[in-house]
Amino acid sequence: MPRSRRTLLKSAGLAVSSGTLASIAGCLGGLSSDGGSGPAERSTADPSTTDQPTTELSAKTPSSDFVQWLPDPTKTPLRDGYGFLYFDVAGISERRESMHENAYSRLEKEMLRPIPSDYVDVADVDTSITLDFVAELSLGSFDPETVGEKLASDGESPATTSRGTATTTRNSTTTRTTRSDRERYRGFDLYDTNRVYAVSEDALLLMSPMIEGDSVDNAKAIIDAATTETSHYADGNEYVSSMLGVVDNPDALWCYPEAMDGSTSRGFRKDAITGELKSWRFGSETTHLTFADTYPDEETAKSGELSNYIESQSRRFSSYDGLNVEIDGLMAWADGTTPTNEFDHLSAGGPSDGVHTTYN
Repeated sequence: MPRSRRTLLKSAGLAVSSGTLASIAGCLGGLSSDGGSGPAERSTADPSTTDQPTTELSAKTPSSDFVQWLPDPTKTPLRDGYGFLYFDVAGISERRESMHENAYSRLEKEMLRPIPSDYVDVADVDTSITLDFVAELSLGSFDPETVGEKLASDGESPATTSRGTATTTRNSTTTRTTRSDRERYRGFDLYDTNRVYAVSEDALLLMSPMIEGDSVDNAKAIIDAATTETSHYADGNEYVSSMLGVVDNPDALWCYPEAMDGSTSRGFRKDAITGELKSWRFGSETTHLTFADTYPDEETAKSGELSNYIESQSRRFSSYDGLNVEIDGLMAWADGTTPTNEFDHLSAGGPSDGVHTTYN
């Protein structure tokens, strides 16, 4: 594990591996934008039943525990090599006045994209997480009954699914959900509509209908990851474990790993990386960047490819001080700082350059 001073997997991922990860059954109870933490009770509910009580948290869960929502693809239906994005929505919003208007505008669109604003108030969302093209997850404070009523009255078209359990009310123009579509699962109301929704008082999960496999099973795998003592992404994918191991309580994070079995390849860089991570922690004056790559073997990690990449992308990295590359095992990474008002998503140019900061 790179750098023992790093806290993310020291507090979360290592506990996963040792089987001592505290359960956050059904919800996170709201993520702390200041990184505050407290002990959480473990769930003792029988996972074989579908209507499980939630476990109360004695204090807010630190934002770094978003890793608990990332299922281990070797133990679940999710395919290995899925990328993920994480945003501390509440914390980032507090830094709005410290950032350049262009940079914040783009960041806001990215962090709010996973939130289904037709069903919840964006102001009630503390955190957003995207799992590749698989799932979009909002964490905060929600009313499951209200969400269910909105689902029942909108234009979603569940039809009768392959499970044969959906009940619909039809009229001449639309097929609408009804309350009988709801399944209770580990403290969530789960709706198998055209898309699969799962909602608790603290989490709203939306599954894509375009993914491989059964969307309901995939939704349950994500819920299981957060509500039971089960393995997580960092346990089944060494690239993910290494990249998360060099991050300290981020406010925004992008992680794009390949599959450990070689079944997926990112191919967005010419060099031989097997994963890329970029994350930021925003302060009122200074922003901290961690940029990391994983490689197929230690020899390639030591070859200087990351140093060469940073040098070749000087317009993207030039505003950051202290970008000295460090190497450990399959990992190479660099940390740097920049004035918060110069943060620009590693886009070429700067935040005042609208060509590079316009959201696409």
